[in-house]
Parts: sequence; structure tokens; C-alpha cells
Amino acid sequence: MISRHIMLITIVMSIMSCVDKRSTDLAIVDGHSIDMDLFIPRYVSFLSNTHQEDNLMNRHAFLNSLVDERLILSHAKRQRLHEDPIISFEKEKIYKQLLLNEYHHNKVTKKITVSDKELRRLFKHSKTRLHLRHLYAPNLVGIRGIEKRIRSGVQWEIIAQECFQDSILKERGGDIGWHEMGDLDPAFEITAFELNDGEISSPIKTGTGYSIIQVLERERDLLITEKDYQLNKDWLRNMAFRYKKMPQLRKFTENVIETLEIKFDDKGLEHLLTELNDKDEIGSTNIQTNVLSCKNAKWSIEECISEIARLSDRQFQKIRSTENLKSVLSGILAREKMIEEAEDLSLHMSKDFQNTLLQENVSLILRNIIDKKDQNSHDMNWQNEYFKIRDGMAENSEISIDSTKLRSFPMVVGKTS
Repeated sequence: MISRHIMLITIVMSIMSCVDKRSTDLAIVDGHSIDMDLFIPRYVSFLSNTHQEDNLMNRHAFLNSLVDERLILSHAKRQRLHEDPIISFEKEKIYKQLLLNEYHHNKVTKKITVSDKELRRLFKHSKTRLHLRHLYAPNLVGIRGIEKRIRSGVQWEIIAQECFQDSILKERGGDIGWHEMGDLDPAFEITAFELNDGEISSPIKTGTGYSIIQVLERERDLLITEKDYQLNKDWLRNMAFRYKKMPQLRKFTENVIETLEIKFDDKGLEHLLTELNDKDEIGSTNIQTNVLSCKNAKWSIEECISEIARLSDRQFQKIRSTENLKSVLSGILAREKMIEEAEDLSLHMSKDFQNTLLQENVSLILRNIIDKKDQNSHDMNWQNEYFKIRDGMAENSEISIDSTKLRSFPMVVGKTS
């Protein structure tokens, strides 16, 4: 059977072969053409992703979205928004994140396979609720110490009092209540569902640190039918990819970190932590003090601060110790290495990547425009404001649309389940 991806490519090529190459413009906005070569691949992708039918209404709606896109880009050029340092910074973040996503897909996600046996096991898990408790440590050394104590007979509740900062988790002995599939970190969750009642897991790595898990009790839905399994198969497949993807991405990243051969200076790390926790005290530390070295790079306190400043508030809040710093800085270095390799593989040159990047940048510019207007209005409807802005841009632009050509090209593709 021909795969859906190949089928769509064949359809696009067939359509393009039918189009008069001498006149393919569907619309022109301020001298910029929106032609068949631009419209059809993106329209086909839109129909595929949204499971919609090809009809004249959808053709017009999608062409209007491309016209809006071009209007926003023209407005940004006239207003010289590319010179805005905030927008430039955000555009760089978007580019790197999309490229990293593409790299992860290329190296990890597309290699994941799921068997029917695995799906059926997940189906049984989906009919189960677990009552769970866990013990936590931010690093591997800490969780191994906890494991040693729990295996030697130290009471779970005593260790929970020591390992959690959260007062509720302390009081409950790490009891996190009842959970179903999809509630928790993938690595945590799949480990929990594979445990027997009362069984204690080995240490497992999650997105926030390390945990040891125990299943206290479970509830099962005894009504499991083949029809129900088939109806839920797509969801189960998505869950299986989720379970496999995150642990494999973490392992892949750890392997990248190992290849970088990072060496930390303990005193440099302590000075950096002091600098991060005491931002108001200028000159308290020599910012040129070395913090780490790895293949082809050395980072001082100044360089580390510059990189850490790019993190989100949530990521920054994780930095509470030199161990956290090591993890964060190692992650930053690994990320940069993967982005560099992605560029070497020319993953940023594909049409799909460029289209996605364009759409994200247009959204960024639009948010910037609306946010500036929002400063003068405390009661603003985002959608209404968008149409006002779009109409204002259209009044200052030259737009022509050829509805005849839009109607004339062959049927693209129907809705899929």
C-alpha cells in the first residue's frame, strides 16, 4: 500500500503538472506573489493535519490566511521590526527550538516503533487506576542513597520527611494519590504501571529528577473488549510514542553530553551560584573565572550567565545548587551541539521547516503588535483586535486575488480519519 505521505506528494506533483506555468499567481500582496508552488503544498499539508475536505470555502479561507501572513510581513518590514532586539531574540529562540525538534525527530522519534503486543498491554493499563507514592532526589547520587536506605529497612515515611520540600508530600509520605494513564511524567508512569501492588521500583529518571515508586493499590475496569481496543488504537499508539519518546530523548541527550567531555571547576561553580543568587551585588566575583571546559570550548562565569539568561523562568528556578548548575549547563551545551549538527545536516533547509518557521515568526510579530496595543487597553478582545489590525494593514497595501485560478485546479485530497 502506498503511504499517505507518498500519496500526497504524488497528488501535489500531479496538480502542478496540470497548472499553466506561465500564470500561477493566486494572489499578489504589495508586489509579492502567492503562487501555486507556495499555495498547494501548504494547503495539502493543512488538509492532512486538520482532516478537512478540499472545497472552495477551504481554498478561500487558506488563501486568505496566506494573504494575512504576507500583510503582517510587509507591515513588519515597513515598521523595521527586524531591528527590534526583543523580536530578534525571540526569533532566534523559535529557530533553535524548531531546529532542535526537527533534529530529535530525525535522530530519535522517527525510529520509534510500536508493536500490537505493546498496544494491547497499554490498553490494559488504560483500564487501570493506580494509588501511588514515591521518594524523590534531584540527582542520581541522592536517589541511590535513598534506595540503599529503603532496601535496608528504613521506614518510607521517615525518608519522605527528609527528601521532600513540599509540606503536603512530607505529611503524606510521598503519597500522590490516584492516577490514570496520561496524568504523569512518561518515564514515571510506564514504570508505575509495570509494578505489582506493593512492589518498589528501582530509581527512574524523570523530567525533574529521580524517583523511586511504590504502587499502594489499584482499581481495574474488568470490561475489556476487542471493539473497545480497536476504537482506542490511535490514542494508544500516541501514548506508546509518548512513553518511548521522552526516555529515549533523555538517553540520547545524555549520550551527547558524554561525548562533550565536560569538566567543571567546583570553585567556579560555587562563585557562579553566588552570582546568580545575589544579582544586586556588583563585582562580588571575578566574572572571568572559569566554570567549565569541554571539547572546543571554555566558559567563564560571564559566559555562563549570558547562556543562563536565555532560560525560561521555570528553568531558572531549578537552579538551587551546584549539582543543578552542572545539569543545566550540560543541557545547554548539549542543546547547542545538537543544533550545530542539525545545521550540518541541513535540516533547516527543508520546505516544511521553512514554512513552519515563517508561520511562527508571523505569529511572533502579530503578538508583538497586539501586545503594544494592549498596553493602552485593559479590556481587549484578541480576535477583534486581530481583525482591526489586519484590516488596517490591508488598507495600506495593494492586494489582488484571482478567484478563477483558485477554483480551477483539480481536487486535492479528501478528509482522512
